[in-house]
Amino acid sequence: MVQKSTIVYPLDKCNVNSVNVFHLYYGFNRKFSFSGDFIKSSIRSVEPESLLNKKSKVKGMVIRTKYPIKKKDGSFLKFTTNNVILLKKRMNSYGVRLGGPVPFQIKRKKFVNSFPGII
Repeated sequence: MVQKSTIVYPLDKCNVNSVNVFHLYYGFNRKFSFSGDFIKSSIRSVEPESLLNKKSKVKGMVIRTKYPIKKKDGSFLKFTTNNVILLKKRMNSYGVRLGGPVPFQIKRKKFVNSFPGII
């Protein structure tokens, strides 16, 4: 679960260290976003060689959350951090590679084509 004013960390290699969520898409009174949902955030810290500037606004998709993802068979997935992927347009991301596992819920057809490492 990701709320407004949450600090999240990008999962792709785009030289951004952290971003702050300020808008949750899909609903006017939305309080939480889960994995697979889109957010709008502002960049809080970047590395010196980054193409993105600090305080710029970017759209992203939530990939991993600390809140457990329950499956139909009774098992669940739980990660240690909240992670996002920063997007340019639709499903094109700033980074080229992902660092770590991705839950099955967000493996959409368009998203799989953006990253060659995801099957």
